[in-house]
Amino acid sequence: MANSIQAERPRRQATRFFGSGVLCWALVLVAGMGASLHAPPLQAQGRPSYTAIEYAKLDNPGAITVVRSMNSANEVAGGFQKDRRKASSALLFFANNAVEDVTGEQVAGSSVAYGINDQGEVVGAFNSNVSLRPFRAVRKVGVQELALPSGSNGGIAYAINELGEAAGYASGTAGIRPVWWTRRGEVQLLPSIGSLTTRALDLNDRGDIVGVSGDNVKTAVAWPRKGGLISLGTLTGFINSEAVSITENGAIVGVATGFGNFPNRSRAVLWQPGGGSIRDLGALPGGIDSRARDLNNRGEVVGTSNSTAGDRAFVWTAATGMLDLNALVTVPGLVMTDALSINKKGDIVVIGHDAHTGDATQSHEQMDHHAARRIYVLRLRQ
Repeated sequence: MANSIQAERPRRQATRFFGSGVLCWALVLVAGMGASLHAPPLQAQGRPSYTAIEYAKLDNPGAITVVRSMNSANEVAGGFQKDRRKASSALLFFANNAVEDVTGEQVAGSSVAYGINDQGEVVGAFNSNVSLRPFRAVRKVGVQELALPSGSNGGIAYAINELGEAAGYASGTAGIRPVWWTRRGEVQLLPSIGSLTTRALDLNDRGDIVGVSGDNVKTAVAWPRKGGLISLGTLTGFINSEAVSITENGAIVGVATGFGNFPNRSRAVLWQPGGGSIRDLGALPGGIDSRARDLNNRGEVVGTSNSTAGDRAFVWTAATGMLDLNALVTVPGLVMTDALSINKKGDIVVIGHDAHTGDATQSHEQMDHHAARRIYVLRLRQ
């Protein structure tokens, strides 16, 4: 089913997030419990339908690309590095290639926006002359450097909830430790196991936090209500796991990696609320490997999977299983390789490349350094 490409909001100039000025076109950076948690309402729906809206075409092959989160207003947090010889900027992306500079002149070095909430508050990191430093940015207020615990000189804030609380990690002489920040920017250490490298990657409004812990072997972990650390385990036969996203209902998604003699093998997984069973979400037809990036309270999971056609963006529900987003919406000339975030409404951020570029079976990791990247938001048709 072919859908037209259309803008959902008026075209806007690229402006400073906290000041005046116009940006030249740029790049995107992006890119995871206790018994009191409750199961999400996995809805029994048919195949979804979407309208595709162009957000960016990034014509700087070889530059790093990460897209991580989108709020309910379809504002996409990321970054851009137009010239690889210069610093990248933390940005918000909108329809019709519009962007807003998050840090502006308040940050001299490179910066990246990782998380955004429905109030438009943004968290991320900027590169100081010493190390990466976590920040929170608020419209009409400015950029706030977030505090670090004793023994730390750097860190990253990955996610922010609707209460203005953030989660991430701090690094320094004490190692890499999981932390969360209050709305006022005060830092709180989360429990970890000895000196193991541990990062908090996402949190919900109840204060349930998820992430990953370990050095040689990495394990998905959770901190229910910002409390004690629990291990979420991994799939049978796999070695590692990572939890990257949690809903208000307590469902968690991530990835299991390292199967037997295949260290790069990966599968998208869903942990049921309450620290219960782990579910293998499978892969697209002809594929073996998959990764879940995000999920919402509707029970919709998005990510990437390989297939007979190459790497493809997917959406998964309990009712439909894993579906190739390229089969649900057609954008002329675009192959969607990864779905990076899904919001409360079911709208999805995807990244892809021109269909005529390179070998159709080549992975998007290989393609990224040779092709212009394209960013779209897929708006769910109600």
